[in-house]
Amino acid sequence: MQLSTQDTARFYRIWWPLLRYVNAQRQVVPDLPAEPEQTPIRVEEAHQIRNVLWESDGLREAFLAENPAGLPAADLAIVVSWRHRVMGQFFVFRHLKQYTVFLTEGEPPQAYGVLGLASPIQEVVLRPLPALVKAVLLPFEDKIIYDGLLVPYSVFFGSGIRRSLNEAYRTVQERGGVLTTLQPRHDEDTQQAVHSGNQKILAAFRKDLAASGLSLKMIEHHTGTIATFSETYLLAQDPPCSLLDFDLEDLQQYLDKPGKNADLVSFKRLVRFLLNTGRIDWDVAKDMESGLKQRQYEKASK
Repeated sequence: MQLSTQDTARFYRIWWPLLRYVNAQRQVVPDLPAEPEQTPIRVEEAHQIRNVLWESDGLREAFLAENPAGLPAADLAIVVSWRHRVMGQFFVFRHLKQYTVFLTEGEPPQAYGVLGLASPIQEVVLRPLPALVKAVLLPFEDKIIYDGLLVPYSVFFGSGIRRSLNEAYRTVQERGGVLTTLQPRHDEDTQQAVHSGNQKILAAFRKDLAASGLSLKMIEHHTGTIATFSETYLLAQDPPCSLLDFDLEDLQQYLDKPGKNADLVSFKRLVRFLLNTGRIDWDVAKDMESGLKQRQYEKASK
């Protein structure tokens, strides 16, 4: 769950000259040595310089233009990529074999698979999980790291918060999974991520149908109806749409297609499932239920 020794050394060969440059331009703290091993910087001073650096992109771009440390092009490309940084508060949610999951507070939630630097993150965040931290996440080629500075908050979370975080993590997995790169996704990557998330939702929908006592034939019928809707309509949108994000307008446009005779009961069951499991808002669900009821009435009246 951390960068290789070689990549960690490379990060600091880039990071230290950048901090020195920022400090020289803004004189945040007394002069820094050429190498961090000469006089270790205090954490408080590192935080001060880092905060000045990330206030805007001006200092980072000036560093790239001047290249005072004579960094090679590949290392400068790393600094260029830091325009895609993600800053804020995160829940350190789970330590996995490949990375540590950082979960955002916002809606919809995002999760990032973050690697440690000199030490695994579980050796840096010495608190029971979930733990709330302030951090700056950085791309490092095809990986996500942090800038070496984490600010933990001394708070503990009860069962309610833990439950909401588990639900947020489920949402992340159903929206394409944990992000392991901060580089912009290609269109095909986005489509694959939405497809993967929709497959997880369909699996949960199938399980919910089975729990209701339906026959296997009806379970496959309803699941197949929604799978066709997902594959032929939602994924064809630009950008591709998740089963968590479609609304009444999407439903009506799909059902109004020439020759379309989809089972409305399948969609009613889907909406009820999404609502009961907290996957969509009450207002959205009620809007779609009303629309489906009206369509069913019109169909019966013909």
